[in-house]
Amino acid sequence: MPNKDQYQNKLEYNNTYNRNNYRSFSVRFNNKSETNIIEWLESQDSIKGYLTSLIEADIKKQEKKKRAASKKQ
Repeated sequence: MPNKDQYQNKLEYNNTYNRNNYRSFSVRFNNKSETNIIEWLESQDSIKGYLTSLIEADIKKQEKKKRAASKKQ
């Protein structure tokens, strides 16, 4: 069993790594007024994967709009 110093060192390393390599976003939904959204998200295989695919699709859509607008000019 690892001792407390080893655990603390690993925890500190992991926290530093995550702080330097990841961003975290939090969203809250109301249990009463947004039940449809909560149920939909919970029914997905991966909430992160689902949200990522929606965002990537939106980015592509916006890029197409920008290209179309710049061609008109």
